[in-house]
Amino acid sequence: MTDLADTLADEISERLKNDVLYIETDRSVEETESFCALHAPWRSVYRFSNGVTTESFERSENVPNARCLAKLRRFHAKIDLSRLAGKRVLDLGFNEGYNSIFLSKYLGCKVDGIEFYDAAVKRTSAIAEFCGAPCNFWTADANTFSAPATYDVILHCGLLYHLPDVWSSVRNTCLSLKPGGEVLLETTTYEGADKFDCKFMNWHAKGYNNFWALSPETIRYMFAEFGCTEGQEVDSFEVGVLAGTGMKRTMMWFRKAR
Repeated sequence: MTDLADTLADEISERLKNDVLYIETDRSVEETESFCALHAPWRSVYRFSNGVTTESFERSENVPNARCLAKLRRFHAKIDLSRLAGKRVLDLGFNEGYNSIFLSKYLGCKVDGIEFYDAAVKRTSAIAEFCGAPCNFWTADANTFSAPATYDVILHCGLLYHLPDVWSSVRNTCLSLKPGGEVLLETTTYEGADKFDCKFMNWHAKGYNNFWALSPETIRYMFAEFGCTEGQEVDSFEVGVLAGTGMKRTMMWFRKAR
């Protein structure tokens, strides 16, 4: 790498080391506190340079995520996110926007994002604007959304196992990539006796929120079917609620053929 690229890679590592989103701001303490109170409860942790932190406000009990940048940190350790600087990015299921905001604010990425609920789009758009990150969020269904040959990078983190139609989602994800584009995927996976074994996980949290824990080999097969023939497993680890079930959280990287 060049000296400039080395510097950027080191800067990203420093910003990601605590797994929370640090926001440099010139807004006053009073303005920031008022904003955080207005948009509470918070799932994730935003720490502002004026000393205000979302940790001081009501916390959401709905899938709290205190280590909101941990996935980006794990990806950066293996594939160096600095090379994504200035790229056009799609964040599928952007949650509270922390990944989108980080990539926009500190890597200069041009970030779009989709979520299923209008309220999430409205709230996260306000958060991004307050943080000085020009992200573009809108409402769409990740099962069916596609924007052919539009994006250099697609974040598909913590989403695939929530989708009933994973085949269509993977197809549309690959379709939305430019040739040579990349996918950063994180999802719940299952490893059984056969490399293509998968696990239906609706029992884990009943309703329309959890469906399939696919095997890593199944995921590789699907992405290859739709043109992302180059890929690798970045990380895999157990989390408490999945311990002993054969399921893990797995992070994978794919590249679409040129």
